[in-house]
Amino acid sequence: MMKIAVIGGGTMGATFIRAVTNDGLVEMADLTVCEILPERRNWLTREFAGISVTESQSKAVECGDLIYLSVKPQDLGTLDRAATSRLLISILAGSTIAEVQASTGAERIIRAMPNTPAQIGKGFTAWTATAGVTAEERKLVGRLLDAMGEQLYVADESVIDKITAVSGSGPAYVFLIIEALINAAVNIGLRPDDARRMVLQTVIGSSEFARQSGDHPAVLKDMVTSPGGTTAAGLQVLEQRGVRSALIDAVAAAHQRAEELGRQ
Repeated sequence: MMKIAVIGGGTMGATFIRAVTNDGLVEMADLTVCEILPERRNWLTREFAGISVTESQSKAVECGDLIYLSVKPQDLGTLDRAATSRLLISILAGSTIAEVQASTGAERIIRAMPNTPAQIGKGFTAWTATAGVTAEERKLVGRLLDAMGEQLYVADESVIDKITAVSGSGPAYVFLIIEALINAAVNIGLRPDDARRMVLQTVIGSSEFARQSGDHPAVLKDMVTSPGGTTAAGLQVLEQRGVRSALIDAVAAAHQRAEELGRQ
């Protein structure tokens, strides 16, 4: 099994470690994580029994055939150039492959964008690769990213910015809707704990129903809506208030910002 060095032991670094080990793709002994914060290193040692933890980036890189970069974008310039000959997966938001190449000297680079639900194995990760990444390596990367949920390979790097605007930022839009539905339920007299429980289950159930049915959302929406009924009254307000167009505009704004960050 390939040895992996994780550079950055924060939330997404830990998410990757937990996913690939829980799936049995990598043994804990084959992982080395570099983390500069002492308290976080202590946490990683306690959380992942058998893993190697170090504050030395060069030591971590030496221990890995594959490097998983999960540091902050502003730390890109501090990366160890010893990673040049390794297969490198970067999840640095807004950092293009060209920027990672310039900082590390690496040629075999994967640029990936996992989202927040990856923390519970329900994420979506879009990724692309440089020409130097072999077909066998791409297959391996797909298996590793699948451990965090679902993954999608795209040949054109610019598509990553589009996907970021939907799946990367999308959880925040969903959380906003969940928050609003809970508030609305409380406003009409339901208990907060009951409101939270029913809203979360409604969102989970609706999503899973849409996945399993395979029908277009518009068809599913019509299944719930009776002429002159309660749902029709609620949907009329949502359309009048521009909820649909607001979400479309939100994705467009997120996409524009993703492109701007990539040019900085």
